[in-house]
Amino acid sequence: MTRGWSRAKKLKFYNEGVNCKKHSMKVFILALLGSLLFAAPVESHGNHDHGGSKQVLPETNNTGPKVHLYREATCGCCTKWGTIMAKNGYQVIDKVMDDLSSLKTTEGIPGELASCHTAFVGGYFIEGHVPVASINRLLDEMPDIAGLAVPGMPLGSPGMEVPNSPGDAYAVLAVSTDGSTSIYDSYQGSSLKP
Repeated sequence: MTRGWSRAKKLKFYNEGVNCKKHSMKVFILALLGSLLFAAPVESHGNHDHGGSKQVLPETNNTGPKVHLYREATCGCCTKWGTIMAKNGYQVIDKVMDDLSSLKTTEGIPGELASCHTAFVGGYFIEGHVPVASINRLLDEMPDIAGLAVPGMPLGSPGMEVPNSPGDAYAVLAVSTDGSTSIYDSYQGSSLKP
């Protein structure tokens, strides 16, 4: 194609091609940056938000992973659990909703594993009063599961401590994407000291 062209003509042709490639690259980079700038914020559990009023817990000027905590307004133990997470370095975004059942259904959380609150961190669901140690382990290991659950509300689990009452023994369940479960961790609940 360039046979018989002078050196000056070849250089001009080459420079025009390079400038075209530079221009194309600039357009591509600007488009990419623009899409990142105007993209919807990504939630930590599947690029969607379930609504509810949002607030960041006061202790949450942390730099750890974001935990999106969904709870009903009247649930005090859920707030206690969120505060424990925040005190352990997590950024807790507290979202109050009127009804959590549709969220649990949408996210594939089996009804028999349900508890009073649902949270999301690192692409996993956290159902109920799961201890910080289990969540830290989950985020370190990143297993191929849907999430962790502590069904019900065992006494002595984080946020469920009661003065002068021995805590329950309870298990943290790993929930696979097909809904099957296995024991992930086991705990003996603690009691609040008066």
